[in-house]
This record gives sequence, structure tokens and C-alpha cells, in this order.
Amino acid sequence: MLSLKDCIDMCDLTEEEVAAIAETEKLPAIVAAQVGCTLLRSEGGVEYIRCVLRTRAERAVADGDLHTAAVRFRAYEDFATRCPRALTD
Repeated sequence: MLSLKDCIDMCDLTEEEVAAIAETEKLPAIVAAQVGCTLLRSEGGVEYIRCVLRTRAERAVADGDLHTAAVRFRAYEDFATRCPRALTD
């Protein structure tokens, strides 16, 4: 049986990225890992993940939660570095 960590490791996303998808789409994390894997390989999927990560970070800033905002902006920047095609605005 595969664990959540096994699924995350196989999908080329981090735990924070999977959590972002899970929160946004209201999915269990293990399902979000599979969705994320599919998104990474689809047209527009990388851009969607980038937007999800950025929106979550901006929402934390708006809520005044600067620690969470810093963690989420770091996840956004790490993703943009790993997936440069996500930088198209």
C-alpha cells in the first residue's frame, strides 16, 4: 500500500504544493497529489499550480499572517524555479 508520502514523492511536487491543491480544490491530500501530477503534465497545469500557490500566499498576507505568508511565498518561488514555464504572466 502506498502512503501519502510515497504519492507525493512520485508526483514531483512538494508537500506544501500538494497541500495548496488540496485546500483550493477541497480534496484529500492523496487525491490532490494525483491531481497535481496530472496538472504538471497538462497544458496550463503548471500555470494553474503557480496561481494557486501565489493566491494562497497573498491571502495569508491579507489575513495578516506573515509567517504563513513567508512559507507560502517560499513555496511559490521554489515551484517557479523548478518549473520555469510557470513564470509566464
